[in-house]
Amino acid sequence: MSDRPQGEGWWLASDGKWYPPESRPAPPPAPVPPWAPPAARLSPGLHTSVRVFLYLTAGATGLAVIALAYAIPKMYDWWTAPVGADADEWEAWQSASRLWGGAGAIAGLAGMVLFILLLVWGSQAYRSLAPTGAGGRSWSPGWAVGGWFLPLANALIPRLVFSEIERIAHPDNGPAPIGDRWRRQPLIGTGLGAWILTVAGCVVGIAGAVIMAAATETSGSGADMLTTVTNGELYRNGLVVLAASLALAAVGQLLGAAYFRSLGERLLR
Repeated sequence: MSDRPQGEGWWLASDGKWYPPESRPAPPPAPVPPWAPPAARLSPGLHTSVRVFLYLTAGATGLAVIALAYAIPKMYDWWTAPVGADADEWEAWQSASRLWGGAGAIAGLAGMVLFILLLVWGSQAYRSLAPTGAGGRSWSPGWAVGGWFLPLANALIPRLVFSEIERIAHPDNGPAPIGDRWRRQPLIGTGLGAWILTVAGCVVGIAGAVIMAAATETSGSGADMLTTVTNGELYRNGLVVLAASLALAAVGQLLGAAYFRSLGERLLR
């Protein structure tokens, strides 16, 4: 300690005295920043799984269309065959019916898995956009899931959520915070096409089911319930409409796979 510095490195303390370099106290530790949860990110594995099941569902649905196209004439051959001499036609129709029914069940199972994946994907993708600083958002991660379960509204709300996700993730928005610049970005055409075909396929499928129901008669209950085709031509028309519905859905799934590829290039960069 001294009233004057005695050499290089001496330091002046708060008491007005000079001290040698070796007595200088260590600097205080840097303040610990407050804990913040890590930013949510879209899982690449989840995104890939959605694309894979879009392809699987499209393929299974396409096979169901082929099997149904094979079954329709078998059904009508049985219907138009003479009563009492139609055993071969009946067996052929039943075999073809089991074939397309099995293919349809596989497509339905793949579609169910795809639906669950889309629920998780929507919520995760929407949360992953929080760091962009996008303003004026209309939806939320909750709507990305809950919108699928509202009758009739589920034909529109999930698509609006997807539209908001793709616009916020548009590369032309620039660095964060992007404010409301995202609202001016165009939509991806394959996404709109996939959604339109999917909704159209559902509407056409309902129409086919109604036609087939009008052509059948159900009697009895429980184990004794019996369903009989009472109008073969009308039933055949219902099967044709159902095949058209499945064809629309299959093409929609293929467009959906292309759409999610484009989204992945934005969200996973």
